[in-house]
Amino acid sequence: MSNKMFHIELQKIHWLESYNDEDNLDLCAHGKVRVTIGNEIVADNSSDPDDWWSLTAMALHLLRTLEFNHTSENKVGQCLVPSEGHHINHLPDEPMVLIETVYPIERGVNWWVIHQDKQVRLITEANLETVIPFEGYKNQILQFVDKVQTFYEVSKPKTLPEEKYDREAYLKLWKEWNGMRTKWK
Repeated sequence: MSNKMFHIELQKIHWLESYNDEDNLDLCAHGKVRVTIGNEIVADNSSDPDDWWSLTAMALHLLRTLEFNHTSENKVGQCLVPSEGHHINHLPDEPMVLIETVYPIERGVNWWVIHQDKQVRLITEANLETVIPFEGYKNQILQFVDKVQTFYEVSKPKTLPEEKYDREAYLKLWKEWNGMRTKWK
């Protein structure tokens, strides 16, 4: 069921084409997506054939917004819909990873997410506000997250990075993802 006040449309998902038959080396799903908040299309990269957004980072960031506000002062990620995810950073005692999306500059789309009682207030970059029930917001996020996760599950198994730090970061990303996804069944 579609929510007319907040809708995520996954249009295409794939691994980077530069990997060709070695797509098991690409750890981040990329693709085309359109996000609508209220009457505003806030994210849409469908018209540019060379613009492939980081859907893994987007899904992780949106999962975080189910529990946390995303504001200019307290971001759950550098931007909710990152154009690219360049590197996964992590600290040993920190359960959340940081997917760097600011290379060389932050590219992507943001909107603010503020929880109020059993509703979510969404404020777009154009400063338009839409308030929706939390359940509708949550359902759109989980539908998108599940599509991205299914793509991983039907693809070739990923080859983990040889570098210990990078391998731990990737595994930590999935631990965080799976923990949040289980919480919001």
